[in-house]
Amino acid sequence: MNTKKIIPSVVLSIFLLGAGCSFTQTVKVSTNSQGDSNVNAANAKANQAQGVRYAGEDGKNALELLQAEHQVDVSDQGFVNAIDSRPPGDREYWAFYVNGKLADVGAKEYQTKSRDTIEWKLEKF
Repeated sequence: MNTKKIIPSVVLSIFLLGAGCSFTQTVKVSTNSQGDSNVNAANAKANQAQGVRYAGEDGKNALELLQAEHQVDVSDQGFVNAIDSRPPGDREYWAFYVNGKLADVGAKEYQTKSRDTIEWKLEKF
């Protein structure tokens, strides 16, 4: 009788740092008793949480700082359509946070301060 022992899923967070910016991505990884790692693409996409975080700089707006370190698809009005080739999925959008709070102005209008932490998260609506 061949039985397989299933080890519970593990969630990994990957942090890539560079020039004051970080990019985070969380993926779900499952393993079995043979030590095989298996990432189901559909589950990974459904379970991933992506975001971008960076420090503000006096005299610069949040959008120009984002564009300095990341590939950004942005509309003429300053709406972010994609970050690093990652567009929002169905019923998602890129939300812009300042110091942990959802911003009440656009990134193009927000003049950052050196003490600010700017974050972009994929949010559902």
